[in-house]
Amino acid sequence: MSQVSYDKSLIIAEIGLSHEGSLGFALRFIESAKACGADVVKFQTHFPEYESSNDETFRIALTVQDKTRWDYWHRTSFSVEEWKVLIRHANNIGVGFCTSVFSSHAVEVMIDNGVKMLKLGSGDLTNLELAESLEGWGGELIVSTGLSTYAEIDSAINRYSSFKKDGRLSVLQCTSKYPTPMNQVGLNNMIKFREQYGVKVGLSDHSVGINASVAAITLGANVIEKHVTFSNRMFGPDVSASITFEELLALTKYRDDLVTILTPSNKDELASSLHHERLLFGRSLGIKADFNVGQHLTLNDFCLRKPAGGLSWNHRQSLLGKRAKRPIARGEIIAETDFE
Repeated sequence: MSQVSYDKSLIIAEIGLSHEGSLGFALRFIESAKACGADVVKFQTHFPEYESSNDETFRIALTVQDKTRWDYWHRTSFSVEEWKVLIRHANNIGVGFCTSVFSSHAVEVMIDNGVKMLKLGSGDLTNLELAESLEGWGGELIVSTGLSTYAEIDSAINRYSSFKKDGRLSVLQCTSKYPTPMNQVGLNNMIKFREQYGVKVGLSDHSVGINASVAAITLGANVIEKHVTFSNRMFGPDVSASITFEELLALTKYRDDLVTILTPSNKDELASSLHHERLLFGRSLGIKADFNVGQHLTLNDFCLRKPAGGLSWNHRQSLLGKRAKRPIARGEIIAETDFE
C-alpha cells in the first residue's frame, strides 16, 4: 500500500440545489458553510435548454409543482447575473467556489466568471462534449465515479491527462445511491485510484452521517464532498444524504484535529518539557513502617513513595544493615544521612 498522506483534506460543502432556487437562501448556505469550516462551497449549474429533454425523468419523485425535470431545473436554476452574485459573495468571505457543470454552456459561463474549480458529476465522466469544452482551461477539475466502471475511469484519466500532469485532477470515489449503504461506500476504490493513477483522491459521500467521511479523511483523502442542509426535515432530493451544519462543523474539526494529532513528537524532548510532572509522578526510596533510633534496615523495610527526587530503588543495597540516626516516620522520604 502506498504512503498515506495526512495533508489537510479539502472539505467541500455540497449545496447543490438545496437552495430551491432562492438566491437569498443560497447566500446563507455559503455563509454557514464558511462558518463551519468548509474550504469550498459547491453548487450545480443547470441550464435545461442545453442539457435536458422532455424525456428526462426524475431521479427522486418530487411534487406536482414540477411536472417535468425540465421544470425543476428551470425553477431551481440561477441566471448568469445571479451566479455572479454567488461567486462574488464566496470570494468576498474567503471560501472557495465550485460547481458541477452539466453542459458546455455551463462550462463557458463559469469560466467566463473566473471560477477556478469545476466538477463533473457521476453521470458525466464519459461526456465527450464536456471534455472538449474543458480543453485548455487551467483550473482544478474534480471528477466523480459514482456510475462508472473501472474501464470508464481508466479512459477518463487518459482523457484528462493534462489535468493529471499538472496536479489539477481529483478523482472521487462515489456511489450514486441516496443514501448510500455503509457497506457500499467503497473506500477501497479511493485507495486504488491513488495507487493506480497517482492523482488526488477523495470521497463524494452520500451515506448518512459523517462516519464514512471521517474514515476517508483517516485514510488520507485529499478531498471530501458532502451534501449539507439546515435541517434533515427540509425538502429536496438530496436531504436524505445530507448532513446538518452542526455535523459539518464536527467533520471539519476532526479533519483539523487529525492533522494536529499526527504532528511528529520527540519523546526525549517531551520528557524534558515534563520535568515537573516527572517529579510529581515519580518515586523515591522510603520505608514501610516507622523506624526508631538504632533500628537496622533490612530488604523488607523498603518501599517507593511519590514524589521523585530522592534516593532510587537501587540505593537499597548501600543502606542494608545501617541503623537509623533519628526517628523516621513511614511517610517520609529517606536520605543516606538518616542512617549510619
